[in-house]
Formats: sequence, structure tokens, C-alpha cells
Amino acid sequence: MLLHPVLVLDKTYYPVAVFSHKKAFLLELLGKCEVLEHYTSVFLSSPTAKFPAPLTIRIPVLLRHWQTGAPTRRAVFIRDNFTCGYCGKVVKDGEATIDHIIPKSKGGSWSWENLITSCSTCNQRKGGKTPKEAGMPLLFKPKRPSSFQIDLNRWRSKFNREFLGALSRFGVRWDEEIG
Repeated sequence: MLLHPVLVLDKTYYPVAVFSHKKAFLLELLGKCEVLEHYTSVFLSSPTAKFPAPLTIRIPVLLRHWQTGAPTRRAVFIRDNFTCGYCGKVVKDGEATIDHIIPKSKGGSWSWENLITSCSTCNQRKGGKTPKEAGMPLLFKPKRPSSFQIDLNRWRSKFNREFLGALSRFGVRWDEEIG
């Protein structure tokens, strides 16, 4: 079944996450959220009833939206849109590698600002050098994303007109948020 994105707001109406419409519907059934908007074209069906899918929900907690956990391989790939930071090539999940901008051998850390998605060709060419030493400038500067930015990137291919409308109503410029 196709999953549709749902915008999740905290109790101050600040966008904090993106859930699937199924998860949001379950939270609604359990009374764990307030549904602010429903999809007009997406429904969940049971044998006896048809329910509109939530589009925007509000959860009754205040989240620390500015905090992001430690980077994972998958989260770095999603942050960088599976794009090599050296040549700009879009890489598939199985072909993507993580590169330390400042190599571990030179004291580089596993941090958002020191990790970038790389194709295997560029990663091998750069080796244990810094981008400057290898003559391979970065196409973009990696930065720590919020968990909401990671969610937006993860759901990007599932965006639809109604969801983009919900984002704009709550002040999210998705093209700038994602980067």
C-alpha cells in the first residue's frame, strides 16, 4: 500500500516530524493526537467504513526540535540526497559510501560536519587526504540537520499537492528546508 506523508506539529504548532498516514490514523484512534486537517483524496478503509486519512496532526508535547542524534550512514545519505559531495553524481543506496572530509587518520571525527556522501570512485581517489590535498573541492558544506529536515528528505518522493499545501500553511519552505 502506498504511504502518504502527514505533517506532525508539536503543542506550539511548530513542525517537528513527518509520519505515515497509517501511523497518524492510529495515533488519532488512540486519542494521542489532534487531527487538524484530513486528506480529501486519501482514505483508509475497513470492511464496513471508510475514513479520511490525516494530513496534519498536533501532538500534545513540546519537542526539542533543534536536537539531532548522532549521524548514521543512512541519515547522512538522506541529508545529502544520495548525491556525491565531490562530483555531484546521484548514487544508489548500495553504491553510496561515507567519506570523512578530514580523514580519521588525521583526527577527523564521526560528526555531521565531517561526513559526506561520496561515490566509490571519488572516495577511492581522495583516499586518506583532505579535499584540498586531493584537489577535490566540496560541492556543498555538510551541516547538522534537524530531525525534521531528515524526515522531509526521507519523504520527499511521496510529496503530493495536499501535503505541500499543508507545509506552506505552517510556514515550511520545503525547498529551502531540504536544501
